[in-house]
Parts: sequence; C-alpha cells; structure tokens
Amino acid sequence: MVFQETFNLEKFKKKQQTVKYQKIKRELLDSIEKQEYGFIEDLLNKDYKIISSVVKKLRNFDYVLFLGTGGSSLGGKTLVSIIGSQFFNSTKPNIFFLENIDFSQINNLLKEINLKKTACVITSKSGETIETISQYFLIENIFQKNKIQIKDRFFIITEEKRSTLKKIQENKDLFFLPHPKSVGGRFSVFSIVGLLPAALVNFDIKDFCKGAKDFLVKIKNDQYFNDFLLPTLSLIELNKKNVSMSVIMPYADSLSNLSFWYRQLWAESIGKNKKGITPINALGTVDQHSQLQLYLDGPRDKFFTIIGKKKIKGTKLSCYISKAEKYEPMHKRSMDNLLQCEMRATIQTLKDRNLPLRLFIIDLNDQKQIGSLMMLFFIETIFGCLLLDVFPFDQPAVEEGKKLTKIYLKKNESN
Repeated sequence: MVFQETFNLEKFKKKQQTVKYQKIKRELLDSIEKQEYGFIEDLLNKDYKIISSVVKKLRNFDYVLFLGTGGSSLGGKTLVSIIGSQFFNSTKPNIFFLENIDFSQINNLLKEINLKKTACVITSKSGETIETISQYFLIENIFQKNKIQIKDRFFIITEEKRSTLKKIQENKDLFFLPHPKSVGGRFSVFSIVGLLPAALVNFDIKDFCKGAKDFLVKIKNDQYFNDFLLPTLSLIELNKKNVSMSVIMPYADSLSNLSFWYRQLWAESIGKNKKGITPINALGTVDQHSQLQLYLDGPRDKFFTIIGKKKIKGTKLSCYISKAEKYEPMHKRSMDNLLQCEMRATIQTLKDRNLPLRLFIIDLNDQKQIGSLMMLFFIETIFGCLLLDVFPFDQPAVEEGKKLTKIYLKKNESN
C-alpha cells in the first residue's frame, strides 16, 4: 500500500465533519461499491488472457509503435517508463509512443527502424480521434510504399461500435481489441489501453491491478478515507482562498511521465463551469533550478505534491580534485544520497514557509504501490470534482476546437 504524509493541513480536518463532506464521501463510496465507475467495473472483472495473447504476438516483432494521444497513450507510457530508461530504448521489443502529429519526428523514427519487423497498436476510444487516424494513415502509406502488408502487424483498440477506426479495422481485416465502453481515456490505465504496453515490458500488471483494488478496499475504512483524501479536501478549501495551482513534483526521472498523466487526469476532469485548479508538473531536482524560487518566494497560490522513491544503495563517489584536495560535499557519497538530501531540503523549506504539502515515498519495484497511488489519484480527482460540484467524466469545452479543426481542413482543401 502506498504511504502518504501531509504537512500544514491539520486545520482542515475539522471540515471532514461537515454535512457536505460526509454526504459526498458516502456517495463516492456507494458508487465505488456498486461499480458505477467504468474503470472500477473493468478493473474488478479483468480478463488477463486477452492481454497475454496479444503480448505473445507483439513479441515476435523488434519494434512496436503505440499510436494514440492523451489518455490513449499517457497511462501506458507512464508504466513503461517506470521499467525502462530515459536515455535509450532498453525494452525488448523496442517501444515507441507516437502521441503528436509532427510529421518530421515520426518520419525520422520510421527511417531508423526496420518496418518489416515493426507492429503498430492504434488506440482511440471513440474511433474518431483525428490525430490518431492521421497517424495511422501516415504509417499505413509508408508501409504500402515499402510493399509491407499491415495485416497481422496492426492492432486496433477502439469501442465496439461504428466509427472510422472500426471501419478501417474491418475493411483491412486487422486485429481488433475492444476498448471498454464505460472507461474514459484518461481513466484507462487499468484497462487494456494501459496494461498492454506495460505487460510487453514485463511490468507486473496483476500486481499493479491488485494494488489498485487493495486501495479501494482500504478506503472503506473511515480513518483511511479521511487520511488519504485530506489533501484533496484541503486543496478545495484553499481554492476558496485563491490557491489555484497544484504542483506535482516527483524526484525520479522514471516518474516524470506520471506527472504528465496526472496533469491530464486532473485538468480535464475538474476544469469546468469557470471552476478548477491548474495542475503543474515539475521534476526534482531539475526544477529546483527553474521553478523552486517562484514556489518558495512567489505568490502563495500553490499546493504541493512530492513523490520520492525508496532509497537505494548507490555507488559511492571518489571525488579527488587533486592528490591533496577532495570535493567534500560528495566524497564517499552516492548520487542517490544527493537526490534524497535535495528532496528533504525542498520538503523542509516548503514546510518552514507553512505551504500546503503532501509526500509519497514509493518503491519503484513494487507494482502494487504504483497501482495504489494511481488509483488514489483517480479517486481524489472524482472527489475533488464532487466537492466543487462539477462532473468528472466529460470534457465539453474541447469539442468546439475539434469541430473548428475540421472546418479549417475543408477550407484548406478548397484552396
């Protein structure tokens, strides 16, 4: 189970006794118990055999491209990055996430890999995501140009309904993997969307899902619910006093994608009806040299989440500048030692300034803890939305931009 520690939030505990808090808490727990949220229903009725069978097929390739954007990509990318390396693609097969529509970058990648040894997984819940469909056609065109069949190497994840992507799958006779209808993209990390790429790199998806389920059981206890959700309540209460930003700052490069995943989850869920709290992702120690000055000495309008990793035994450095002189701060100390000390220093300075803060320390080799943490983020997002009286599961404002994009494309076509 994930461990959470909070600082400077004690004064908000009395708010947990209010009628509104107790009512929303009960409604949330009832919805969880009745599996009214699609991601919980999918999690508790998981069929791992489908994922295993697809993983076996994908392991016949040297390269696997995951095409998708937003929730169709960020969850899986987060789990893969916990296993992999940021400096080189160390997974087998090599995995690449194609999230954007920058032609030059995609084209450069395709020039460097052996297309005959490449598979593609294309994900869009609606089957109408224009960016993902465009990615598909770009890669399909290149495969055709090189006289490479896409059948048996292209896999489609979308809803079982009539859509552009479903028609492509049927007409081209491609592998079909149903996207759970009741699971939205940003809530899909525990579905086949997130679990498939994770399983491909030997991330323990069963332990990951068990950690999530364990968390759901744990918060049935009043004390655990109140402890874990105190930061969410505190953030909503602080928002009434102009705290409008929530900073998430992991101290581990392999958790950088987690902050991007959380940013979408929170922003797309809570930013409605002129309400919301802006998520900001940072990375320790890098952003101690770019953002921390503002955090500590700027406006007091931020809430802080720091995620640290369990200490490891690192190589102790020999720091001789010359025979007679050593670099004392790091001599006989490890890089991990430095990382831990810098994180502690950041936490202490935030505490000393009486800034609202919570801390997680997780074992990156424990997939159960990661599952618990990501499920906590799901539940706190929904809870925060309910406290603000906004609906967590839609994103109506972005629909206008999608319509305008198609209008502009038509105008460009006529020119």
